[in-house]
Amino acid sequence: MPGRQTVSSINTDDESDPIMLSPPISMKNRLRNFFGIPKPIENDDCSWSANTLLCATVFLEDAVNYRSIVHKVTKNYLFIYRWFSSSLIQKLHRIALTINLCLALFERPSSFSVTSDVRDKPDRIAFPYSLLMIIEGLTLIWFLLYICTKTACLGIKHARKRFWFIAFFIVTIYSLCEWFVMIAIIRHIYDGIRLRRILRPLFMIESSQLMKKALKAVQKDLLTIIACVAMALAHILFFAIIAMFLFPRSETVNDSEGSTYFASLHDSVFQLLVLYSTANNPDVMMPGNIDFFGIELEIIIFILCSLAYSDNRLNVLFFLVFVIIGIYWIQNIITAVVYRAFRGYFLNSILNSQLRRRLAIRASFEILKKQILNGGSNENTNTVPISVVQIIVNSASMNKWHSDRINQRLFELQFETDVIDLDQYSKIMQLLDVNPKLVAEIEIQTLNDNLIDRFKAVGRSKIFDSIGTLFALLSVLLATIEVSNRHLHSEYDKLVAQTLLISFANLSLMIYFVFEIIMKAWSFGPDKFFRSSTANIFEAVVAFACLILEIIYLAIHGSPAISESDLNITQKQIPFLTLWEALKTCNMLFIYRLVRFLPASKNIQIVVGTVIDEIRNGGAFFGVLFSFYYAYSILGMELFRGAIGDLYTRQNQTNILVCGTYEQLQYWPNGFDDFFSSFVTLYNIMIVNQWFVFVNAFRSATNSKWSELYFIFWYLFVTTIGLNICLALSGDIHDAKKKRADEHEELIVSNMFDIYRSQINEPLPEVIIQKLNAHPYIDFREKLCEGIHIT
Repeated sequence: MPGRQTVSSINTDDESDPIMLSPPISMKNRLRNFFGIPKPIENDDCSWSANTLLCATVFLEDAVNYRSIVHKVTKNYLFIYRWFSSSLIQKLHRIALTINLCLALFERPSSFSVTSDVRDKPDRIAFPYSLLMIIEGLTLIWFLLYICTKTACLGIKHARKRFWFIAFFIVTIYSLCEWFVMIAIIRHIYDGIRLRRILRPLFMIESSQLMKKALKAVQKDLLTIIACVAMALAHILFFAIIAMFLFPRSETVNDSEGSTYFASLHDSVFQLLVLYSTANNPDVMMPGNIDFFGIELEIIIFILCSLAYSDNRLNVLFFLVFVIIGIYWIQNIITAVVYRAFRGYFLNSILNSQLRRRLAIRASFEILKKQILNGGSNENTNTVPISVVQIIVNSASMNKWHSDRINQRLFELQFETDVIDLDQYSKIMQLLDVNPKLVAEIEIQTLNDNLIDRFKAVGRSKIFDSIGTLFALLSVLLATIEVSNRHLHSEYDKLVAQTLLISFANLSLMIYFVFEIIMKAWSFGPDKFFRSSTANIFEAVVAFACLILEIIYLAIHGSPAISESDLNITQKQIPFLTLWEALKTCNMLFIYRLVRFLPASKNIQIVVGTVIDEIRNGGAFFGVLFSFYYAYSILGMELFRGAIGDLYTRQNQTNILVCGTYEQLQYWPNGFDDFFSSFVTLYNIMIVNQWFVFVNAFRSATNSKWSELYFIFWYLFVTTIGLNICLALSGDIHDAKKKRADEHEELIVSNMFDIYRSQINEPLPEVIIQKLNAHPYIDFREKLCEGIHIT
């Protein structure tokens, strides 16, 4: 059978021709590509200046990675900048960032204990203090070298105009100073506030262009957001004063609204703020300590009409007006303001990135148009030899798919001429915009009528795939029945009688799944099948893992049914994942194939595509939220470490439990004694319902009403900024998906550029020329390269 050949259809004016692939890569170059080391510029057969080729190569790499071209262009700085921007250095920087952030899990008090419940007095693993300080010191030294190198490449004059550069540098210097004081003078006995830990997320934000843009989007409408929050607080304060008038404190009735909720201005404001979050509704409207926790907003009106006026039916009007104005008007205004701030954020970000790419492509061509030799020029022309362009394309670090296609177009152009002009160069470099994952591959070889090809046609058919999906869902159903029966039957013989046939049926399905993967890989070809979709790789891993676990289980127990030892472990409630449980857990992963049935209609495709792309491309938003979450967790540790332990000791001494309190609800595992526990506690508060229980507990533990501000500010940030950012992100992507659906384009893509591709317009040449003329280190002004001078 003849070998299979593949071509790619690229959205250009040329027709799809077989791609001239690059020659085999040597082992040395494979290692270079794997580690992300910059390629050497091989100009042995070229008389052009090495500095010219290096500058053009760096500009082309800037275009590939959407980077700015504002950096120094002398030979030494170009060499440093190229290494600094290489994949190797960026990976090392991300590793340093990850290590620096993860130190919070290991630092005293560490998060490595079985439980965080203060009643059990958890025995934490204590990691060597000196080792942790050495690791942190190395990361801080790396950050200092990183920012100093970046500043040197950009120039101090331009770096000092960038806020995040200055913030990164100041925080790095402060962190190093505090680190030195801690390790040299104070040592591990210090239990005070360590500010450098709170500032750690800034290192991550500075290293992400999208995170900085997300924060800039917030900053753009920050005053409006603050005004809306201030309006909400003013609304709460006004109604707090009115509540004190309407429900005066009673000396005779202890459980009245005035005595219970509005005894003072502080209590009145706090209770209405909690009501604003609907967490204590309708308790605040009822006399006495009635336990109504976790009430959903949808049933508030019903509860108000039926219970709120136990003393006077007109009392309900106060709470109705407060809730309607606060929740249904002011809160929606805040949502609209934040949504507007991020509306079009992705599109604007992509347009700016597109401008940087086009500017870098133009700069690389303009540099090649005029050789740079010691600040002088040799010749003046509007074209560039194709052979020189091929040198910089092969020297630049870019995706092999793009490199092959660009070289192919240059090779085709060489049949017509030996030089290339700006329009041809720009058009060819537009191949960088093409996403290889969306390029349709065309099978040159057609299947014949012989028996082997007929079997391949079966493996490629949608019916075969649908049958496998139905079997996968059947396997999930059988596994669910097995797990359910294990918990329903305590007698082993009766359990085996109920599940033995199901176990053998599931075993046969495991064998079929492996056969299905082998059949598909053989039909499509292993290379194409596994590289075409990550889902195929995941499906193969799950299928083989299930079969291997099933074989091991059969070898040990002799039957696919649950063993008596596994049943005993379950009945004794031992928290241990047995081999049988691991097998069923892996079996349940086949439920993901249900997603294949979801995109049955265009509307469902839009929803599924929105969810998938929000997860894929929401890293900037989630990174900003994570940064604030991280810093706030560390701040909570510094402020409230040991507070829950003191509260527990006090409760043991008094032995008094008040209904609905932190102590009565057994919330003891929630605290700020370690980083992981702080993360979980803030998450529980973020759920909103009963968040005031945490506020009351920590206010009692610290004997300070000021501790409430920590939790109130967290609630305001989550409800006004965090959740609304996610809403804006979802709405923006959904609208873009709708436009793509109306234009009959692919809905599930891999990056934001493909989502907004149809809405991206090419930047005007005048804008590009203006940006080139503003370059601080190269003079492009004299007819664009009739006299380029490095400054």
